[in-house]
Amino acid sequence: MIERNILDNGVRVMGQSTKGSFAASVLVTVKTGSRNEPSEVHGISHFLEHMTFKGTVKRPTFQEITREVDSMGAFHNAFTGKEYTGYYIKADNKHFENSLDILSDIVFDSSLKEEEITREKGTIIEEINMYEDDPSTLVYMLFDEIVCGNKLVAQDSLGRKESVRIINRQKMLDYRSKYYKAGNIVISCSGSLPGNYISLIKKYFGGVTSGVEDYLPEEENSLQKNRVILRNKETEQSHIVLGLESFSRKDPNRYAVDLLSVILGGNASSRLMVEIREKRGLAYHVASMVDRGFDNGAVLVKADLNLKGTEEGLKIILSEMQRMKTDITSGDLERAKDYVRGSMALAEENSLVIAEKNAIEDILGEKALTLSERIKKYEEVSLDDLFRMAEEIFKQEKMKLAVIGPFQNEQKFAKILQG
Repeated sequence: MIERNILDNGVRVMGQSTKGSFAASVLVTVKTGSRNEPSEVHGISHFLEHMTFKGTVKRPTFQEITREVDSMGAFHNAFTGKEYTGYYIKADNKHFENSLDILSDIVFDSSLKEEEITREKGTIIEEINMYEDDPSTLVYMLFDEIVCGNKLVAQDSLGRKESVRIINRQKMLDYRSKYYKAGNIVISCSGSLPGNYISLIKKYFGGVTSGVEDYLPEEENSLQKNRVILRNKETEQSHIVLGLESFSRKDPNRYAVDLLSVILGGNASSRLMVEIREKRGLAYHVASMVDRGFDNGAVLVKADLNLKGTEEGLKIILSEMQRMKTDITSGDLERAKDYVRGSMALAEENSLVIAEKNAIEDILGEKALTLSERIKKYEEVSLDDLFRMAEEIFKQEKMKLAVIGPFQNEQKFAKILQG
């Protein structure tokens, strides 16, 4: 059972106890990310996430924070997305209260020393460099750019080097004060939880400043007219992402779309894996996936292809997408349902995965569903639903393509998309 409570100041608390576990995970989620950032401070959410671990008044240094977490035998980290930021600790359940103490301290009382900020800029710029040197990751960023144009949802979490360089302590304090308010916070816990976990959370998070901030910077909403974006780079493989906009997290069609993605390229026995890897040896990695936000989404295929077989591989992907409109059997559907059911059941063994799922669903305005409730949603999907979604989604004339590789002419790829 998932319990949802709201503290007096507006902090939301999600709790899900699991039997047979000795660990407890605590995740503090804040409803802000790269989508909330004006372009001049692009990357500030991620930068602030880094700075939370650099020291507080109570724990003045990075070493003191990490030493305390390590002494618990715990695992801790953080992440920044487009719409939310998260900080978590997974530890032996006897350390549950200490996990709350550490997280409340670093998230809301980080000192943000100017000298630490200056030093960390170098680390973040090198992180940006690392991803720019990794075409398999960079191609996703290019895909966001061509699908979303100059909309803020296309901004990656890392930021740009020029914007990171001008971020200072005052800008971070202003940003934290604006968004790190109680109404923007979800504390999600899972695993072996103490009976008084809600009162313990109130002890450490009941003092968070009240308020809600849903501000998104103004944007021109100018979409990218081109269908192909090409980054010429000397690589041993071509890296492509092909896809188009789709349904948001709140859309009831999401369950049918998930099953379509599984059949197309969601596992080792999927159509794309068989046609591109097993039959032709054109790639080691090819997969379809669904990416969703609270008001946006995309269905996409990622492939790292043999250079000489790039065009062939792209044509096969497009062909398999079109085949989904007419050729799905009841056996395909049942196998996809079995795969999703099994994957979700395995995920329930990890308290951190549960905590993150519940937090994100709640922070984006959804009802957090139990495993049995989610399974029921997928079981209700019919073969007709799949054909209807395939017809609506896999429109070749709307496909967008991002490519990284040693190519000069993007027109040859545009012609393939035109059919």
